[in-house]
Amino acid sequence: MPADLYRHEPLGDHPDRCRPIIAPRPEGWDQLAMGEWQLTGTGFGDCHPHDEVSYVLAGTLEVDCDGERVVAGPGDVVRVPAGRPAYYYAPEHARMLYVYGPNPQGLTSWTFDDRDRVAPPPGPAGPAWS
Repeated sequence: MPADLYRHEPLGDHPDRCRPIIAPRPEGWDQLAMGEWQLTGTGFGDCHPHDEVSYVLAGTLEVDCDGERVVAGPGDVVRVPAGRPAYYYAPEHARMLYVYGPNPQGLTSWTFDDRDRVAPPPGPAGPAWS
């Protein structure tokens, strides 16, 4: 089987600031899916039926999952396990590659806007994170 080639396409040409490179198929996929995405001063939450890995290319990405927050910079990798809701936030700007694990049945993901749903609880002197 020959190698697959996926040609570069600028992310800026995509209005939603997310572009699939190896697109997940709605009916499911047996291999990996991959894409590029970015956030600027905003965030969102989602939950996938497959593992998701985000490799930070530029900026700072905060990820809240299971009541903990990780802060990732260029070269860092964040893995969110399958079935765990997570909130992704870029205080200024962040650009990432995502890799999805297999999802052979094409199970659906869901999204949410409420960061408090998965954020760390505030401590006695304010938030427990920096």
